[in-house]
Amino acid sequence: MITIFRKNQRILMLIVAILTIIAFAWLYDPSAGSPNVGPNSVADIYGGSLTQADIDRQVKIYSLALALQQFTLLGELGGMGADEDRSVSDFVFNLLVLQHEADALGVVPTDGQVADRIKTLPVFQTSGQFDPRKYAEFVQAQLGPRGFSELQLENLIRDALRLEQVKRIVTAPVAVSAAEIKEASRVFQKVDVQILRFPLKAAEAGILVSDEEIQIFFERNRARLNTEETRSFDYVEFPPLAGSESAEGRARIDAQQKQADAATAFVDAVAGSTFEEAAAAAGLTVANSPVFDRNGTVKEGGGSLPEVLKPLVASSFLLTEAASVSDVLQSGDIFFVIKLSKVDPKRALTLEEVRPLAEAQIRSHKAVQANRADAEGALKAIRQAMASGQTFAEAAVTAGRKTWTFSSIDLTTDDLTPEQQQVARATILLSPGELSGFLPTPEGGFAVFLESRAALDTTGPEGREIEVKAGILEGKRRLLFMSWLHSARDKANISMGSRSR
Repeated sequence: MITIFRKNQRILMLIVAILTIIAFAWLYDPSAGSPNVGPNSVADIYGGSLTQADIDRQVKIYSLALALQQFTLLGELGGMGADEDRSVSDFVFNLLVLQHEADALGVVPTDGQVADRIKTLPVFQTSGQFDPRKYAEFVQAQLGPRGFSELQLENLIRDALRLEQVKRIVTAPVAVSAAEIKEASRVFQKVDVQILRFPLKAAEAGILVSDEEIQIFFERNRARLNTEETRSFDYVEFPPLAGSESAEGRARIDAQQKQADAATAFVDAVAGSTFEEAAAAAGLTVANSPVFDRNGTVKEGGGSLPEVLKPLVASSFLLTEAASVSDVLQSGDIFFVIKLSKVDPKRALTLEEVRPLAEAQIRSHKAVQANRADAEGALKAIRQAMASGQTFAEAAVTAGRKTWTFSSIDLTTDDLTPEQQQVARATILLSPGELSGFLPTPEGGFAVFLESRAALDTTGPEGREIEVKAGILEGKRRLLFMSWLHSARDKANISMGSRSR
């Protein structure tokens, strides 16, 4: 079990543990002893310095958090963004800021709290119960390879508890008003709407593209208008030896080694003759791949390479005319040796080759512009007609537009079509009797007229109000915590080289 569970062991072990903790704190805490400065410093925080080793260690903490599925900790500290490098950087420094600010606020999770939380982690449970065997396997598989012990696991969980307690303190003033609950409850109210559709296909009809426009497109985009480099290769293969597919253990390894040795011998033979001569001497058949690009897409007839050849694509793009034969390559249970047979280098496309692409993109752009202009003109006319006393339906007819009706749309159901979902979302900020603006979609766009919004279902009103209030509170707390963390980072004076973080 974890070190926290071992406190009643012999006094000698306790002394060793204490000395280890003291040594760890002295080595890795920039505020202890003399500051860690010098040519190896790569970052500054709170007036102290961090070395590359310190940063690397924190990056390992990030990977440990992923392995422990600490997604709340990762998310709140910026570690779950689309840009992986930025996410790791944000998490590393935000975690240091959290630890510093938690100490300042007197937030110190107890050993008992840490132990209790570890027991609840899904990665350590079997049938809803803490499983010591899973814990031991994790320690061996995840901590050891990172150079960590159970101490780093415990400290990471302590950080997760710090985050929860600090967030409660920082966001304590957050409150939700009755007006906010009423406004947010709109999402639970069914709506009746009419919509106007503005299909892009209708706008595309009659659009012409001139030669001059195609020429301008070509000149503006010339730098990126290139063909892809393509290649093909000859190859010989060394399949598993007869009967070895069912072999196991040492027998299987020996059989694979014989395959590899045969392939290596072939590579050596090619050095003294041609690829084809070496293949004939070894009784091998030379096959040829289709022409493909860097993604393994076959250029003639489309499609892709056979699955067994796909792992060889990257290696084929490393070959040159001077060094056209590969080393031994493996794909699944088969060994290969390949020889570069054809290269079509990247080249600039001609105007005629670009013409279909240019014409399609120009026509699409002009259609989008024309569609928007048509929609905005129609909506302006409809609003003017409604202002003069016409209903929405009458105004739409006056403008020569057809409408579609959707009744009792429930925003909370999972049964809505993609179009109904778009329409429902568009009604959130509308009041009954209001017409939205033009809302673009890949197919063109639409506008929504909100006829009515049903009263909030009174079935279980207290539970629904609690649900809405909880959602608003969580959103406000998240925003307030993000603001607090941003201010705390500013106070930390984080910098890397000459760049502030």
